[in-house]
Amino acid sequence: MSACELIEIPHQVVQAAGIDWGVTIDAYLSDAARVGDRFTALVYCDLSGASSDGMTVVTPKVRTVGEKDGYTLVQSMTGHDHYVIVSELLHDAAGEL
Repeated sequence: MSACELIEIPHQVVQAAGIDWGVTIDAYLSDAARVGDRFTALVYCDLSGASSDGMTVVTPKVRTVGEKDGYTLVQSMTGHDHYVIVSELLHDAAGEL
């Protein structure tokens, strides 16, 4: 069995994809960690096809533009891309993972 066959789309991604966000979603991000005004995360359903499901990516600079059902919609500062954060890693009180 190849590594690609082991990748499953997380249930949270499937749920978030069922929401009408009112914009085209370029990718869904899981286990996202904020790094300044960017996120590093596992990517799923990358519309561009540049990243495979389960790959680690870093977003361009983004801003939060909405929230639905516990999921967060962010938009690139250029306004061209939209991503849904389906799960976010939390920092402890010392700011470390």
